[in-house]
Amino acid sequence: MKKILSIAFLFYCGTSFAQNSNGIKLKKGQTITLNSVVNSETEMQMGAMKNDINTTIKLNVVDENAETFTLSSSIAQMKMNMDGMGQNMSYDSEKPEDKDSEVGKAMGDKIKKVDTYILDKKTGKTTKVKKEGDEEEAGGMGMFSAGDEDGAANAAFFILPEGKKIGDSWSESTLNKGITTKKTYTLKSIDQDVATIDVAGTITGTKEQEANGMTMSITMNNKFTEQILVNINVGLVTKANNATDGTNSMDMMGQQMEMTVKSSTVTTVNF
Repeated sequence: MKKILSIAFLFYCGTSFAQNSNGIKLKKGQTITLNSVVNSETEMQMGAMKNDINTTIKLNVVDENAETFTLSSSIAQMKMNMDGMGQNMSYDSEKPEDKDSEVGKAMGDKIKKVDTYILDKKTGKTTKVKKEGDEEEAGGMGMFSAGDEDGAANAAFFILPEGKKIGDSWSESTLNKGITTKKTYTLKSIDQDVATIDVAGTITGTKEQEANGMTMSITMNNKFTEQILVNINVGLVTKANNATDGTNSMDMMGQQMEMTVKSSTVTTVNF
């Protein structure tokens, strides 16, 4: 009996994660919907600011070949509320009257704008297809991003490395425009087709960015924790919870502004 149980256990360990060998599984014409809710608090010398942002993004599978999928991505809807330094601003992309507001004018050309991404079936990584007018913009939500141009498209996909067992950890490090992102993953559990993965990491470095014809230098020193749920049969994230705590600074025209940021992000994915 012990021998039979031992053989069964070895067979289970050797095959439990074989579902990932085929990589990302999507169908042409399929739509993936991401909803992201971000709550952040920023402390600056001039005062504090709170931001609440709710964004819905649509990813559509428009083509595929043996190695990649082609995806279109667009912001379907966005709601924002910013409160701080004696001012309150709100924006709802579904309200016609908000299009002429200060935030509406800044966001107007971004709502429903279609971008194209190439998704690698084996790695789950996406690459944005560049087109004229895609220069990185400063200000707003992107000012202290890690420089990940693939953004929401990347957040929807994850390939669990083959051979990983519950309790195993692995790390990765990426450098993008002067910003280094380091992540350590730990496979916490697997329940049927859903893996729970804990992530801890840092985002550090300095990048330069253009704003209204001027160059600013942005320095980041952030720590974050995240928990993601992944459907390992198709390589799609179903939910992610992120908490970030950081100290950032911005230097422009010889003036430096320090700020501390705390944020939480909950992303749900439907497919």
